[in-house]
Amino acid sequence: MVQIDAADASRLTTGVMSLETMEPIEAYARYKCGKLSSDSIVSLANSWLDAGIYAPSLGDLFNIPSPSMSEVGPLFESVMDELNIEKLSRVDSAKLIIKNTLSGIVEGQIDPVEGASFLYWDIHQELTEEMPDKEYLGDNLGLEHVFCWLREIWDCGDGSMILYYADLPRPKAEAKFHEHLVEESAKLLTKLT
Repeated sequence: MVQIDAADASRLTTGVMSLETMEPIEAYARYKCGKLSSDSIVSLANSWLDAGIYAPSLGDLFNIPSPSMSEVGPLFESVMDELNIEKLSRVDSAKLIIKNTLSGIVEGQIDPVEGASFLYWDIHQELTEEMPDKEYLGDNLGLEHVFCWLREIWDCGDGSMILYYADLPRPKAEAKFHEHLVEESAKLLTKLT
């Protein structure tokens, strides 16, 4: 059985979402996108049981001594069935994760650069083969404007050429990029809700 002390649990995240507060639908979406480890799933089972969420398979999931995805995956899917969690495709899972991450960015719960980077590296990149970009980076999921400002922040930070606000000192330009990143996150979130 995986045991996590309180100090470790407060730092334990998957992407930008804490396992302690992750709802079953978010966990299922991350599972479908390959963003939950077997250890994370067992930790979630413990958190949910502690929070009073119960499904018959949760106890079995929690009691796996050396979790492997081949054993944990089917049990996790049984838990989702028992909790009546809607089955999601990988694309629908990605859209849910995007919506929740953007919400966290807009509400100030998730650092904008961390959240947008997570969406870029862990969600967008995960789906580019089955859902390629059309014209702009991230347009397969509607993230092209968010990624535009994220790339400007990255370029600003590593000394590369920036395309916008080149007339401003770099710290001021970077502050503008951060503002635009949050603005575009809010615009996209409005479209998604």
